[in-house]
Amino acid sequence: MSEKPMTVTEMARMGGIARAKVHSKAELRKWGGRPGKLDREARARLRKLLASGKSQAECAAMLGVSVRTVGRVVARMKRRES
Repeated sequence: MSEKPMTVTEMARMGGIARAKVHSKAELRKWGGRPGKLDREARARLRKLLASGKSQAECAAMLGVSVRTVGRVVARMKRRES
């Protein structure tokens, strides 16, 4: 009898390993992950809203995202400033 068929998880793992061997870490990092909820223009608008004194909750409502998403973006902006 032949070998047991591979599971989807095993196939995905093999694909990831092969991809990691062929491409650099920088390339993989550039491609990886989900696209952000806020694009460059939305992040610029967020900065302006926060600078004008709006709360994160108000900004989230105006941009149509969750407060948590705004908090993550703000934390990332603070890390890049320092």
